Amino acid sequence: MNKQIKLLMAIQFFIYFGFSIVIPVIPALVHSMHLNAFHMGLLLASYSIFSFLAAPFWGYLSDKIGRKKILFIGLIGFTLSFFLFGLFINNLAMLYTARVIGGIFSGACFSTTTSMVSDMTSEEERNKYMGLMGMMIGLGFIFGPAVGGLLSGISYQVPYFVTSAILVLIAILSMLTLQETYHGNSAKETELGTSKMLTPQIILILISTFIVMFTMSGMESTFQLFEIEKINITTTQMGLLFMIGGLINVGLQGGYLRKVKDGKEKPVIITGQILTIIAFILLPFSMNLWYAGLCLVLLMAGNALVRTLLTSRLTKEGNRSNMGKLTSISYSMDSLGRILGPLAFTGILSKQIDAPFYFGAIMTVIGTIVLLMYFKKGRTV
Repeated sequence: MNKQIKLLMAIQFFIYFGFSIVIPVIPALVHSMHLNAFHMGLLLASYSIFSFLAAPFWGYLSDKIGRKKILFIGLIGFTLSFFLFGLFINNLAMLYTARVIGGIFSGACFSTTTSMVSDMTSEEERNKYMGLMGMMIGLGFIFGPAVGGLLSGISYQVPYFVTSAILVLIAILSMLTLQETYHGNSAKETELGTSKMLTPQIILILISTFIVMFTMSGMESTFQLFEIEKINITTTQMGLLFMIGGLINVGLQGGYLRKVKDGKEKPVIITGQILTIIAFILLPFSMNLWYAGLCLVLLMAGNALVRTLLTSRLTKEGNRSNMGKLTSISYSMDSLGRILGPLAFTGILSKQIDAPFYFGAIMTVIGTIVLLMYFKKGRTV
């Protein structure tokens, strides 16, 4: 495998490792500081809000001055956010500042890594490498909370200092060894890229990307609350279920999805949507831990089958001259889903405990219709 792609995979892992390492730390920190629970949600949401706002700017810049510079800037800013969070662990205003900085610079990291993989691969091998990048995201989400929980036993500051130290090394390594993958295009290629910027096909993929993340993040925010009421699930059991689901997610992306041939994505994506719909419909009837685990595995498997291949298709619809913009807009849609999904699902949960999952099924059906519209149009020529 290309050494450049291996390094990009490592960067992708640590972006999502860093994103998820805070999951077990922030609730405990908010509790220890005797803060209103509202701050827990806002500290988590502030990251996604500023990712959503900043990502298109970084994508635009990467199409102008190159990917490598933007990636390095993103990694340094991301590192700074973790260092500040650890340094000012008891200062609420600085905690918000650190989360905002992290959100702003995470968009630079994600959009450039995805664009660089797209620059370095042909359409025929794109699914393979996007699958491997997706696998790194899954591994980051598995190990991030685990390491965060373990290191926070020493001190709430330790997970942030350890992560910032690792990110500094990754930033230096990327600056020294990564090669620039984008050197601009001819006037003709730039004109073509502009004409392919927001085609109907690309718009449909972006809508689908938002719906997939909206429903997944909504489920993640309500699953535990629902199962506490239904089967009195414990935090340990929840952690185990999400770890199993995460491992299946990683296996699908690193094993199966990377073997999906170019042009053969449709049946896999639609299968993923069907699995998600079935799981959402089954969830309200949860009766024991095994049943809850089955539903969660179906949801995470469905999500794995869809998200990576959507990103791969998006990069095939675009042109090198606008790849940074496209991947950053996709990341913004991802972030918007992370913001609105939990708000919608928890709001519905407060009215009727099983209603969020029926709502999730309806939204996934809508997403499937959007995807079928996309496949009917065919790929942009």
